[in-house]
Amino acid sequence: MAKAKTLSMLHIAMILLAVSAISIALTLAIIVPREDGRNNPVKSLLPSQLQFSLHHPQKHLDALALQLGEMRARVMRLDTLSARLAKMAGIQEAELESVQPPGSGGPLVGAEDFTEAQLEADIAELSALIEVKSDRLNMLEVMLLQQTMQQSMLPDARPVDVGYNSSSFGRRVDPFTGRTAFHEGLDFTAAVGTPIYAAAGGVVTVSEQMPDYGKIVKISHGSGMETRYAHASELLVKVGEVVKKGQLIARVGSTGRSTGPHLHFEVRRDGAPLDPRKFLQQSAAKVAELQN
Repeated sequence: MAKAKTLSMLHIAMILLAVSAISIALTLAIIVPREDGRNNPVKSLLPSQLQFSLHHPQKHLDALALQLGEMRARVMRLDTLSARLAKMAGIQEAELESVQPPGSGGPLVGAEDFTEAQLEADIAELSALIEVKSDRLNMLEVMLLQQTMQQSMLPDARPVDVGYNSSSFGRRVDPFTGRTAFHEGLDFTAAVGTPIYAAAGGVVTVSEQMPDYGKIVKISHGSGMETRYAHASELLVKVGEVVKKGQLIARVGSTGRSTGPHLHFEVRRDGAPLDPRKFLQQSAAKVAELQN
């Protein structure tokens, strides 16, 4: 009933802007999740640092790039360790197909940021490479362990700190009968009480007095290998005892069928006598090689 009013163009424009603003606000309220994560249960489970990175894509990429750099540094450390273990094991690096990372550097030209897809691909590739190198290191560790065990069981350590300038392995004139007979070991002339050491690690199988050998220690090293230490004046180990290479086991004497104080040292394989000089010479050659 009142008089009609005419809207000016300014009024119409203001009404349209108000309606548009209200529509946009409602749309954002529905689509965009709240910061507290109540409208997004997956996001609420993420660490706060990762939630922050989702709102800052470049910082997220920077974090991935940092992780990539750390993984590359780890690969370089693995390569260095692999080379050192290979040298210790006496293995050529070519046999392990070890690839040392090349040096890099130079001026910074045309720098570009990594994309997330590139970083994820590089990280996946490095993860696979690290797994391969870890397997190689495990293989080297096993090989070194085997070599260490074999070395410790090989009777190549000198049983006394004197030279074997007495009777040698092989046929000789027997000092008691004057007839030729086979001498099954090496004789080390030494004073009574001189320490006798285990030539290799093993288990003591005999530690007793015998008519011919006198006081004797026998040590089994596995695979049929055995060493014997005869004519001792004192036995310092018992049957069943586990001994290490270089461990004191007895002292030089002149018991049994002996003409004077000395150590009679034997190496046997499946009961058959072997020339101990071959083992001692092999050990001396290794020492000389390491010194050179």
